[in-house]
Amino acid sequence: LAGRARAIGERLTGRLTSMTERFPQIGEVRGRGAMIAAELVTDRETKEPAAALAGAVNKACHERGLVTLTCGTLGNVFRFLPPLTITDELLDEGLDVFEEAFAASV
Repeated sequence: LAGRARAIGERLTGRLTSMTERFPQIGEVRGRGAMIAAELVTDRETKEPAAALAGAVNKACHERGLVTLTCGTLGNVFRFLPPLTITDELLDEGLDVFEEAFAASV
């Protein structure tokens, strides 16, 4: 299970990090194992939290059938914590939906 957690984390981190090139509103991707977070900001320099954007992305995900969780003191962080039994295909499908919802919300 520890190995699977690492593999999921690497897949999540890689995909979310690649999204930072397309979406400057993703200020930081961090985490350990299968628990990864993506912090949304209005500006990467000032790191001003983008709570409204997180709410819009969260809503867009839910409308597309993907359950997402925002967290953080200001509600501007997405927490990813998939089950360790998730298939790579299902994880990729969820990330596709997340990316689509993000693109529709910015």
